[in-house]
Amino acid sequence: MRKFYQLLKFSIFIIFVIFVIIFSPRQTLAFSLNDIFSSPDSLIVRIQERIEYFFAFSTEQKVIILEKQAERRLTQAEKLAKINGVDQTLSLIKSYETLKKTQGDLIKAASITVPAEVKEQTVQQQARIENMKEDLPESTKEIVENSQKTVIKTVIDNLQDENSGTIENEATEFAEEVKNVLDPGSNIFAPGTNEVIPGTLEVAPGGSEIAPGSLEVAPGGTNVKP
Repeated sequence: MRKFYQLLKFSIFIIFVIFVIIFSPRQTLAFSLNDIFSSPDSLIVRIQERIEYFFAFSTEQKVIILEKQAERRLTQAEKLAKINGVDQTLSLIKSYETLKKTQGDLIKAASITVPAEVKEQTVQQQARIENMKEDLPESTKEIVENSQKTVIKTVIDNLQDENSGTIENEATEFAEEVKNVLDPGSNIFAPGTNEVIPGTLEVAPGGSEIAPGSLEVAPGGTNVKP
């Protein structure tokens, strides 16, 4: 019954959004249709993400959905980094980090194996973040690398977790794959080891406010709520 009422609320909310879009002044509609259906800042996308997560009944499904949502934020961050949208880029990277951390916590709590897709995409994502760092000011490097450290360490910890039934060699293999895509000047792993250097508590410009459980990303803040 509770699920029914939640679904009913979602339906009413969607109808309201459609009504607002249809009857909004023309100037408010002057934005890219592509952004409406792809940007994590889009209200339509946020509604879609909530619905997807709501109907994911298994941990495995939730893990894949969180991967998709994290990927969406990273893709948008790449676009903004190219046009000097520094604060928004950092906010999206922080949101990406939070979603990946939530994903890792789910895997750990359920004692399931880290999906191969998650491992592979995490490695590829670090390579893309390295490319993004070239478009960002040097002063943001530590902030970005703090997010990378959290994401990488979360995966490594889950691969090393005996409860997940995985072999520790997988953690070593993953760490080596990540190191292969990192810039030599990156300060993520301790020299000569697979140990992730602890991150600092520095916060991205504009602030990143995180409340576990929301998939809302506002400019200058990150509010993640599965």
